[in-house]
Amino acid sequence: MPIDITGRFDRTLDGQGYSITNLYINRPSRIDAGLFDSLDSNGEIRNIRLVNVDIIGDNNVGGLVGSSWGPITNSYVTGSVRGSGDASDVGGLVGTNRGTITTSYFSGSVDGGNNVGGLVGYNWGPITNSYSTGIATGDADLNGGGDVGGLVGDNHDVIVNSYSIASVRDNGG
Repeated sequence: MPIDITGRFDRTLDGQGYSITNLYINRPSRIDAGLFDSLDSNGEIRNIRLVNVDIIGDNNVGGLVGSSWGPITNSYVTGSVRGSGDASDVGGLVGTNRGTITTSYFSGSVDGGNNVGGLVGYNWGPITNSYSTGIATGDADLNGGGDVGGLVGDNHDVIVNSYSIASVRDNGG
């Protein structure tokens, strides 16, 4: 299970550069899936590494956080992040982002329906000095449209000094 808190995680997690290895979450009907289900704007996650994750959820699926309103800094995820069926807003690091992401990355495979991105599926916050590698696969024409991208699936904020070398596959055209 994701770390599930009544409401959003509103504290600071400083991983101090330590790693969590082989995290497995298989919740195909769970919205907000990741190590944390959701991060509050008063919370913060920094300096954590997730290595070789295997995460499956419904909408808002990310390796680190399903839905984020707070800052994420100097963190990374490697492995596989998948949305079940036609899940939307699936990203390697964060499914849906409304906070800031700085100096972070994802490497591996991301698979979902609409709004699938190597780093973030659906983005409403600034991203700086971050990147993604691997592959992002989605279905951009599913249920009225969405986007698939190597770094971000659907973006509505600034992205600075960031890049992706991920392959992108759009199964919907």
